[in-house]
Amino acid sequence: MNQGLKLGNIPLYNLLREFFVWNKQIRAQDFRQQFAVGYAKPISTPLLIWAGDPGDLLTLILQRAILGLESYVAASVWIELGQSGRLTPELNTMVKNPFTIPSRKRGTAFCYYNALPELIDPKYAMEKANGPLWREVKDFYKSVRNKILHGSQIESSDPEVLCAPFDMFRKTYDWVDTWHTLEVRDDRPLRMRIVIKSDRGSR
Repeated sequence: MNQGLKLGNIPLYNLLREFFVWNKQIRAQDFRQQFAVGYAKPISTPLLIWAGDPGDLLTLILQRAILGLESYVAASVWIELGQSGRLTPELNTMVKNPFTIPSRKRGTAFCYYNALPELIDPKYAMEKANGPLWREVKDFYKSVRNKILHGSQIESSDPEVLCAPFDMFRKTYDWVDTWHTLEVRDDRPLRMRIVIKSDRGSR
């Protein structure tokens, strides 16, 4: 039950922009200095002003980056299938819920970074295309992602702790770029037509 909430897709450009904003912020000296005073003064960023616990802000940033990346991968697969004319109702359902994809393995990381891109072409699976990155991602999901989205938080007030995960996220976006390129021109909205083969309707 959605309680009357109307939901829509997050534009891919917005996901990318948010990632790059945070990736720049966590490395900026002036941003880090704001954490040194704790609750004494709100932390100001290009995206929000935070008056709570500094460690909670780092947790929020990491959570948003993870969910943004997963959404970006799924949307990229959906676009590639649609633009190539291969998007069937069955594939549309799988992309919207990667856990329904028939697969030899389970787990969130496998579903998003192997099973999903395999819907386009088996060679695009991360474990085949970039083994070292896949091992890094798989370990991160086991040790951090699954915990940070289910009740755990970052026990630090130093933005530097996010640099390593964000480096990995950047490499993952680069991996997506090997099979899907997001074209953004000026500030105009990205427009495209996606056809689902059964009814010739568009999303």
